Amino acid sequence: MTTGTEHELVERWITTWRHARALEASVLDGWPLVHVRSRTRESELICIDPGPDAFFALFEHIDGDPRAMLTVIASDADPYLALDLPAGVRVDRDDETLMTTRFTPIDAPLLDAGLTPRWDIDEHRTRYVLESGDRVAAEGTIGILGEDATFDAVETTPAFQRRGLGRHVMATLTTYAMECGAQRGVLAASAQGRRLYESLGWDSAFEMLSLMGTSTEE
Repeated sequence: MTTGTEHELVERWITTWRHARALEASVLDGWPLVHVRSRTRESELICIDPGPDAFFALFEHIDGDPRAMLTVIASDADPYLALDLPAGVRVDRDDETLMTTRFTPIDAPLLDAGLTPRWDIDEHRTRYVLESGDRVAAEGTIGILGEDATFDAVETTPAFQRRGLGRHVMATLTTYAMECGAQRGVLAASAQGRRLYESLGWDSAFEMLSLMGTSTEE
């Protein structure tokens, strides 16, 4: 089970992620229910290492609903992966990691000729984009709330991969975060993204497992 300090890290991620996307939340069975309202899901119920039995009991909130997600964050997700799923529940992602860092400057690789940077800034988040003509080569978004910052949707278009663009985006957004007063970073990393973040000094904190409801209609 997680400690109070570990709970605090997860809560900082949820709070900062919600701020970055301007998401509302409520409470369901004692856990935050984030109203994502995105293309992929309507809601995401997030729990912190409640134990397999308590997690299984939460399946009723997503069973049969393909727009509902249930995520558990734990030091070891294997006991949760071992649960028998009802017909109306499926595994959506089992390779994400919650990662954290304390910011230090990162050298940004020089951009290739022909790439143009662009900033989109609003009150909740900042998006940094590298463009090649009218194509997006790489991008990343950061949300800052006090001393905390979360990175979101850091992606490189396949045709532009292996050129250091992901590192450039992360370095540039890290500098921006520090200039805004942020000292700590937290993010949910995919398996592919984790390698980049580890190379930049980020540490893995928790495993993440997300389940989705699935329609059982023929």
